[in-house]
Amino acid sequence: LFAGDGHWREMPADWGDPDAALENSRFRAALELCLQRLPERTARVFAMREVMEMPTGEICQELQITATHCWVMLHRARLTLRECLEMTWFDPPRR
Repeated sequence: LFAGDGHWREMPADWGDPDAALENSRFRAALELCLQRLPERTARVFAMREVMEMPTGEICQELQITATHCWVMLHRARLTLRECLEMTWFDPPRR
């Protein structure tokens, strides 16, 4: 996803209005599919932070992980979800 200098190789797709996308049942189905593809613990950290809006400290305490590990897991989850959604939502397979 990134070039040697740390910049995006190809800029991510424009998501438009994320709140409007969450209202779309097809988008939610694509997001759920992508979440299921994440490792269980990574998906849990992502859900705790982004869905349940838990603070990092609480997540770390509950899962017994460091804040650094939590942020790494969130970063990986976001990158993986973005890549998956770009394939399943923004550029769905043609039938």
